[in-house]
Amino acid sequence: MNMTRRSALAASMAAMLPLAARAEGYPSQDIRFIIPYGPGGGFDLDVRKLSPFIQAALPNKVQIVPDNVPTGGGVLGVSQLYRAKPDGTSICIMNIPGLFVLQRAGGAAFDLTKFSYLGTVGRDGYGIGVAANSPIKSVADLQALSKERPVKFTTTGREGTAFSAAVIGMNLLGVRTNFITGYKGSNDYVVAAVRGDGDAVVTTLPALKNMQDGGLMRVIATFEEKSSIPGAEDATTLKQPLLSSIVLERVVAGPPKLPQEMQTILSTAIGKALQAPEIMQWAAKQGTLLTIRTPAQTAALVAEQAKFYETWKSLLDAA
Repeated sequence: MNMTRRSALAASMAAMLPLAARAEGYPSQDIRFIIPYGPGGGFDLDVRKLSPFIQAALPNKVQIVPDNVPTGGGVLGVSQLYRAKPDGTSICIMNIPGLFVLQRAGGAAFDLTKFSYLGTVGRDGYGIGVAANSPIKSVADLQALSKERPVKFTTTGREGTAFSAAVIGMNLLGVRTNFITGYKGSNDYVVAAVRGDGDAVVTTLPALKNMQDGGLMRVIATFEEKSSIPGAEDATTLKQPLLSSIVLERVVAGPPKLPQEMQTILSTAIGKALQAPEIMQWAAKQGTLLTIRTPAQTAALVAEQAKFYETWKSLLDAA
């Protein structure tokens, strides 16, 4: 048998092996870490900060290569992962519940139930902020204003996760809303609220905390079970426990049918990276909650969040 025929036979036999068997020696190639958004945003910063630590925790020396795929509000990058070979060379950071929003809008060429979930790299709660000089001091003030006219909230629009958070949160709190939309990103619509375009804003707690620390905004409530911001009301004091389910989860996934052995290796590396002192200090400074989850726990989290948002589908569609 010549080398050509022997090589062809070997390739054929390798192709017939279960992917689990081929996980031995993994990883042996560089791993593309898809960021389905443009450079400079929170998801981009997370991946670029964490990648060296995940890389260092892998059993073999390969590179983790961040790759921005910003087109389509996240759809293109996630769709690329969905079509990728389940060989462990592609992973992606995902916005949950952002992807539910995209699926609801239509055109998402993937099934969220089929991804191989690996872990989470951060959770941001939401809250309500007003300009520092606003006469609104509490949720009760928002509710009182709402009896006179709809309260104006600045936001990007229906495609934004903060929009969904605001719709659900204000429904729970009994506040009538009027959304001022068209802002390009979170920084723009938060600054717009400070400027007076709207009465208030709902966005992630790290963004609110930064604005409050800068003296530009006052956080009147967080959607957490117990507020992490002194003086702000929370889901418990507002007697609305469902508010604490409104969160932004940064989930990491591989393509469908990724072998369990590869999932375990990647998940373990992510968990070790999150325990690195430098990463823990960085997250604490940002106000981001780090939670180590197994693949099974991550899949359960995504399913739980999907179920929560499904209950609000008619409200969100009508907003």
